[in-house]
Amino acid sequence: MKSNFIWPACVLALGLSLSACKDALDINPQQSIDASTAYGTSQKVGAAVVGIYARLDNSSLYGTDLVLVPELLGGNGYINWDGSFQNYRQLRAHTQISNNSNAENIWTQAYDAINQCNLILANLAAVTDAGQKSQYEGEASFIRGSMYFELVRLYAQQYKPGGGNTQDGVPINLVPVTAVEQADVKLARSTVEDVYAQAIKDLQNAVAKLPAQNITRASKYSAEAMLSRVYLQQGNYPAARTAANDVINNSGASLIGSVAAVFANRNSAESLFEIQQNDQNNAGTSNSGLATFFAGYSPNGDQGVLYGRGDVRVLPGFANLYGYGSGDVRGTDSLSAITTKTLIYLSDGNNKAGRLRTLKWRTYGQNIPIIRLAEMYLTRAECDVRAGKAASALDDVNTIRARSGASIKPAVTLADVLLERQLELAFEGFRVHDLKRTGQAVGTLPADSPLLILPIPQREINNNTNLKQNAGY
Repeated sequence: MKSNFIWPACVLALGLSLSACKDALDINPQQSIDASTAYGTSQKVGAAVVGIYARLDNSSLYGTDLVLVPELLGGNGYINWDGSFQNYRQLRAHTQISNNSNAENIWTQAYDAINQCNLILANLAAVTDAGQKSQYEGEASFIRGSMYFELVRLYAQQYKPGGGNTQDGVPINLVPVTAVEQADVKLARSTVEDVYAQAIKDLQNAVAKLPAQNITRASKYSAEAMLSRVYLQQGNYPAARTAANDVINNSGASLIGSVAAVFANRNSAESLFEIQQNDQNNAGTSNSGLATFFAGYSPNGDQGVLYGRGDVRVLPGFANLYGYGSGDVRGTDSLSAITTKTLIYLSDGNNKAGRLRTLKWRTYGQNIPIIRLAEMYLTRAECDVRAGKAASALDDVNTIRARSGASIKPAVTLADVLLERQLELAFEGFRVHDLKRTGQAVGTLPADSPLLILPIPQREINNNTNLKQNAGY
């Protein structure tokens, strides 16, 4: 990866400024920083760990795009993009090109986060307290593993259970970049198999190193839940079930009264990992953010919606899947103005009024739940029904349905479980990933269509002859 892409971010990761190299007294501008200076004490390493959490809030990562982009790519019959940003419009229409800015920025920010993790992991010797050292190692491993997982499922074809999975993945770099010369190393794409193996290794290490409880940061069960998600994407159902089951039984997390409450409150008992935001520090204030794009315009302040643009419209066909008037509060029971009773509502005001919205993303400063316990119940249910254990799968599905006032099912098939997963986890960043792993078409596109994965950024291809572009770009 060429220095004009990676190096500036690495400088920022070290807390420096590029302008320092322009100082009039700087006769010999430095092109690197001694890691022992930047990470030489426990306090400095701890501050760097806090910094990678802040990185995850970036609008190109979990602040917006790692949630929104999978929804747009899998949006046929589900959501539409009504906004003016052409790069998002391309993704929804599957007409994205190799210099799509969202594809470029996700790549950039994810590798920046990975490099920060590499720097922390390389400098753990500076941490003298054993407990702190274990936690910092676990946190960096959790974030690095999560980033490799997000990259490989966005920029590469789906993992095939039982196959060699030699298809191109993404580059793996575990060496911290601290100098321009290092940033000039031109890495090739590792295989999908190798990238998944690295993500799993990192997450397993995180499970071993992290504390069992940590309200605002990653915990052992955050990592184990993410590991379950990786195994499910792989089609490794026994491992996915084992991890999900342990989280359900031992994390101390519990389903709360409603799905709406998970998103309206910070760090609820159901949440396993959240991006921490507030009204002063969030992705929405930079003309991005989930509430900016998903929320409707509410001049009366109903629901606390802070004048969202309403760019993402929920399609009526999807809303009807909840059963109109069925009592399932995840859907809609009233085609009128905003209601506190349901998660899908008809927006009011003068900005794209009269269109269906989701109430999950309602205010700029709300936390962003990335992993919650309901997902683990649905993972366990899917793995059980695939293993012929329909009775236990039924229990888990009905646990989720009962919480939202939906009717209790007498029996479930795999199709029922997958539909329940879509209804419960809608608008949370799962859609195209679930369609690809289950082999379902997106409109007329087959699950393995190259248009359902992002292009390798063209500037990376231009700067690195070892990088191969995805088909179709």
